[in-house]
Amino acid sequence: MATQLYETDFYGWTQEQSAKLRALLVERSNLDLDIENILEEIDSLGRSDHHQLVSRFEEIAIHLLKLHYSTILECENTWKNSVRGQRGRIARLLRRSPSLKPLLGDALSEGYEDALRHFSDEKLIELCMPEHLPGSSPFGIEDCLTDEWWPELRGRN
Repeated sequence: MATQLYETDFYGWTQEQSAKLRALLVERSNLDLDIENILEEIDSLGRSDHHQLVSRFEEIAIHLLKLHYSTILECENTWKNSVRGQRGRIARLLRRSPSLKPLLGDALSEGYEDALRHFSDEKLIELCMPEHLPGSSPFGIEDCLTDEWWPELRGRN
């Protein structure tokens, strides 16, 4: 069973294995295994997938914000290509670890917060963007993950 979960939901497998090792540690504290460090390594594998999800949402948010607000036309295709690439990578990640799906909202929020740090005052002026970007993502999960969905191009109106 565990092998099947490993093959179908890596993140779920890391969570399950960590829980089982913790129970084993309590049950058989005399085992000569470095369970604490094994647990840390397994947990870090799962955190890596979650971190990757947040990072991909960060890139999507950066480029959707630029598309939404910027008046720079010559970069539009580059930004769209970046979003398309990240959408594809998230889709692959979710196929590999479907138990990450309930974490999408949190990952989008974290990624958006990280994206905001990308926009210094200088960058906002350079891109002709508003002085203050929204504090939370104006884009929903579906917006970020739906192929060929693009924000309204406010910077060009």
